Amino acid sequence: MEERTLRPPRRRLGLFARRDPGELPEAPTGTVLVFAVNGGYKAYTDIGHLRGSEDAVVEARSVSVVYVRSRRVVVDVEIPSADMGYHFLVRTTFECRVTDPEAVVSAGVENAATILDHHLRNDPELMRLGAVRPVEEAHGLSADVSGRVRAYLEFYPARIPGIEVNLANVTVLPPTDILAHGQQIKRLKWETERKQLEWVIENRDVARIEEIFKRGTEAAVALGVSRDQLLMGDAVSISREAEVTRMKYLAELIEGLPEGSLDFLPVDTHALINRAMKSVTGVEPFVEASPGPEQPRAVESRPSRAGDDDRPRMIGLEELDD
Repeated sequence: MEERTLRPPRRRLGLFARRDPGELPEAPTGTVLVFAVNGGYKAYTDIGHLRGSEDAVVEARSVSVVYVRSRRVVVDVEIPSADMGYHFLVRTTFECRVTDPEAVVSAGVENAATILDHHLRNDPELMRLGAVRPVEEAHGLSADVSGRVRAYLEFYPARIPGIEVNLANVTVLPPTDILAHGQQIKRLKWETERKQLEWVIENRDVARIEEIFKRGTEAAVALGVSRDQLLMGDAVSISREAEVTRMKYLAELIEGLPEGSLDFLPVDTHALINRAMKSVTGVEPFVEASPGPEQPRAVESRPSRAGDDDRPRMIGLEELDD
């Protein structure tokens, strides 16, 4: 973590030497101080009780602060892909822990990530593994890369003096712009599927409403009331208006028929008048028509005789036997 050169210690009466503990660097929790003494190294784990008169502390020319707790080290290595200008990013995570702080200082190890990076790049097969795959196949390449890195470290472990190294994880990441492109395509696909589902639901709703409208004005008005889009009073008014309009069209149709056509239609005139009155006033007629003589039914006339009119004619009961 830190290395500091020390000045010669102060001597009292030319015999006794002592170093001021304030000259030493701070040692946070999880670290030890390693002193360089006469070509060797001495680690003090209990740095909180250094008095400054210890032989290694007095004679040391330098002191180093070494972190000894387990730490995760992330190493990113780019390997070529089949697409020119694009690379796969192999992210390897290691669990590293200092087991011999004196060996770490003696070997001059300052950054384990740099050593592990060089070690992985020395595997030629790893560098060629992605050269036959396009950058879109990063996830498919991940299993091959993970297997290769684990096998390589099994046969050629990364040896760092004083440090225990264990592989934790290996992942393959596509370039950032390729990743963004894939996310855009996925969102577009999801949006298309959502719209198609909305269209299916909308078409079903349209077909249902169409069937309701085919049942007539009353069914359409009832739909408006059920959806709180029409008040009950307005619905009644619309229904009556529709009924009046139908009666009006029926009257115009009857009026437009040729003279005498009603004599040949099976129409109950009394019932027709009652329905029209109820449609206009909303109640049954208060005057009932007295039953009269039964209307003679119109039947097709017998073949015309010479000189007779060819039009259909009314016949009476007395002529039925004729």
